[in-house]
Amino acid sequence: MAASTGIAIPITPRRIGTNAAGIAQVNRSAEKATQTFLQGTPVQFDVAGATGFIIACPAMTSVATALMAGFSVEPGSNLSTSGVAKTQNLTQVPPNQPNAVITPLGAPINDGTVGFAVADNTTEFIGVLGDSSNNALAVLAQVQVGAIFGLFKDPGNSFWYVDHNVTTVAGGACVVITALVDAIGKLNGRVMFKVLDAVQQLQ
Repeated sequence: MAASTGIAIPITPRRIGTNAAGIAQVNRSAEKATQTFLQGTPVQFDVAGATGFIIACPAMTSVATALMAGFSVEPGSNLSTSGVAKTQNLTQVPPNQPNAVITPLGAPINDGTVGFAVADNTTEFIGVLGDSSNNALAVLAQVQVGAIFGLFKDPGNSFWYVDHNVTTVAGGACVVITALVDAIGKLNGRVMFKVLDAVQQLQ
């Protein structure tokens, strides 16, 4: 059978265990240039490049690559320069004001940073269960609660899913399922999960 594709949804915070406000902690940090990730993507402070800027997580295939700061709450801004605001201005300028710009109403505000829901020990997230090897195996089962799995970028829509095919830390497992959202037996059902302690960059 083919791998899961086109089934993922944005990963979002679902339950906050000890936060009295019931709101996931969201941080904003400087984004690295050329990032085009989608909302709900696992992000990290650039490990391989050691730049200190936020990037989309690379493929999580080992202990070394399975590190994350959290999940983006907005898409990447495709900045021209890391950490430098890039507003969507019109090409024309006001007459006799060469340094002025016109930003159209509705243009997203950008300050060179990106927001992400922090991966910590109190926040549970919700995502879809898929399988990067055989989609037919991505069926919800009670035995999955308490088990560890990986995260995989869906080749069909570029969102990420909980990867039933990765079940070891050495192979890149980075989350533990805490509850099933959809009914047992559902193919590509939704699950709740926490990010493993060792994976949390900001712990």
